[in-house]
Parts: sequence; C-alpha cells; structure tokens
Amino acid sequence: MTVGMDQADRHGHRPKGHSMQSASSRGRREKGAAPKISKGDFAPKDTENSSAVVSIETFKYTPAYFARWKVSASDWLLLLVISMAAVIIRCYKLSNPANVVFDEVHFGKFAGKYLNSTYFFDLHPPLAKMMFAAVGRLAGYDGVFDFKSIGLDYIAANVPYVAMRLMPALLGAATVPATYATVRACGYAMDTAALAALLVCVENGLVTQSRLILLDSPLVFFTVLTLLCWSMFWTVQDRPFSRTWWAWLLATGLTMGCAASCKWVALFLIPTIGLSTLHDLWDKIADQSLSPARWSMHFGARAIALICVPVAVYIGWFYVHFAMLSTTGGDAAALSPEFQVTLDGAKQMVTDRDVYYGSEIRMRTTNARSGFLHSHLHPWQHDKGSGQQQVTIYSYADANN
Repeated sequence: MTVGMDQADRHGHRPKGHSMQSASSRGRREKGAAPKISKGDFAPKDTENSSAVVSIETFKYTPAYFARWKVSASDWLLLLVISMAAVIIRCYKLSNPANVVFDEVHFGKFAGKYLNSTYFFDLHPPLAKMMFAAVGRLAGYDGVFDFKSIGLDYIAANVPYVAMRLMPALLGAATVPATYATVRACGYAMDTAALAALLVCVENGLVTQSRLILLDSPLVFFTVLTLLCWSMFWTVQDRPFSRTWWAWLLATGLTMGCAASCKWVALFLIPTIGLSTLHDLWDKIADQSLSPARWSMHFGARAIALICVPVAVYIGWFYVHFAMLSTTGGDAAALSPEFQVTLDGAKQMVTDRDVYYGSEIRMRTTNARSGFLHSHLHPWQHDKGSGQQQVTIYSYADANN
C-alpha cells in the first residue's frame, strides 16, 4: 500500500540513515491534507482530524484454474522410466498360469460369443468385452473354446490367451504415466507426480487384475484417462472456446462414456466431474465481465460435452453390441418374443392371435416372464370364503394354466 507516512517502527524508532520528513510536509498533514494512495487501496485515517480519501475499484472475478503444464525434458524422462517399469511388472510371466483363472470363465466366454455372433445377456456394459473379442480375433481365437470352468488348459485347446491378457496388461501399464500426467496437470511438482505414479505402478490389486482377462483394467484406464482430460481442460480455462479447450472438454466426455461402457461403477465419474462443473459455473456468475449470453455458451458447451457425448457413446457401444450378436442363444429365452424373432435361428412365433369363445389359452406374466396364470377349484372352508376357484401364478405349465 502506498501511503505517505513516516516510516517508523511500532516503538517509534526510525531506521538508521532515514531522513526526517520536512516540517512543511508534517504541517500539511496536520491541516488535513490527504496522503497519496494508489488506485484501489484503502488509506488509513489520520490520527488527529483528517479523513482519508479512499478509491475503491469495482470487484472483478479472477478465475481459478490450473497453470499450463509445460512438459520438460525431465518430465519425458520420468514418463519413459515409469512406463517401462509398469510394462515390465505387468507383463512378466504373463503366460503363467496357462489355465482359466477366476472370472476369465465369464469374460473369455463372452468374447467367444461375440466372435460367433451368439446372443448372450450379461449385467455389465459391452465395451471391454468387445475389446477382448477384437484382440482374440486378431490373435486367431475362433470362439470355440467355451471357458466353461476354472482350471481348463489354454495350451491344450490352442487358445491365444497371452494376447488376450496382454491387452489389459498394456492398459494397466498406460494408467501409470496417465497418473503422472494428471498430477502434473494439477500443478504439482515432478517428485509428487512421480510418487503418485510409483504407487499406482506397484499397487498389488491393480497389477493383479491387469494380468487377467477381466473388465477392471479397461475400466480403470478409461477412468484415469477421463480425469487426465478434465485436468488438462482446466489448464486452458484462460482460452475458452479455443480448439484446445474444446478438444480436452470433448475428450473428457468421450472417455467418460467409454468408462461407463465398461462397468457401471464408472458412473461415479458423474458426481466427480459434475460437481466440479457446477462449482465452475457458479463461480463464473460472479465474473462481471462475463455477459449472460457468454455464460450460457459456457453452460451449453459443458452440457453437450459432459452429458450428450457420454450418453451417445454409451448408446453407440450398445448398438454395436446388438449388431454383433445376431444369432439366437440360450439367454434370448428370457427376453420378449418380439425381440427373439429378430435373431437368426430363433423359433418363429406369432405374438398376435385372434381368441375365440371357447378357446383354451395359456398366459404368462409379461414382466418377470417366470410365471403362468394358474387357476383351479379351491373349496374354502371358512365362512368368509367365496367358494370359487383359486387364481394364482405357477412357475411351470400344466393343464390348469
């Protein structure tokens, strides 16, 4: 603060070598002359009888965003070292064991069904399973081996299991440098980012699940990639609506949609990114230099990139899923007759028929598809009973259905 006052310490002593202020200057202050202050500062009142002149600027919001990360030669060196370490750790003796392990019985089998175009139902979204099917096709897997039980021998069945395990291993390895880049983009020092990447590199759970045909490694990879893109987006907040700004924003929505298309647990990205976005938009309301129309553009851009794009990606992968599974299978029986008739090899059935008086029909519930309407005479013994037949649902078909 620039204020014309005597520079004395709190005890009244002047520093050595400091010249005394002139008497005329002191006299002007005693008569009420205002000291000189810079624009925007607050001047203290004179201790005797003068009132300070204060100049106040209009408040201007200063956005808080990450400083742009300038990748140095040291960053490239660290990225190279930790990437090599991650690949070695995850690919060492990847062929061991040469047997079906844990949930490989499910996701290996699903990869084979994609290759055979056989319809199946699974509770997880399709992207990671289709990635295993694509790698299996490139490696020569014909989809015949059914991964029926844990312990089955891969080598005896000539299954390219190493190539199918290599895909999650490489995705798990790529998570390590992505972690480093995310921490650096958030503004932390190289040693902090290197420590975070090292912890991810050697974490036992992440290493183990990335060495098997499981959905977790693609899920974690796309999740970390989403956070990396979002962090990089914050480094270009000072250049709104530029190509780089749009690229990182759209990349965030794209990778978030891919993560949700692997497993639904990735939906936790919605509150993570969503709350950050709401906080950012709320702060921009305080920026008086931002017009309502400009604020609406910010809102619309984020709505498109972080809502429409992930939803479109998620639906798009399911479209590919149904397009690949064109042949009927055992799981198709649980779905509606209207859907079953769209599959190749399905029993042709007519869903709409005329019912005449005296016809015998069998009805099944349309919701659970697990019960047939059942009716038979039931002589109620208590006084309040109707004495009429009982109507209920049985899980099997018989003469009374």
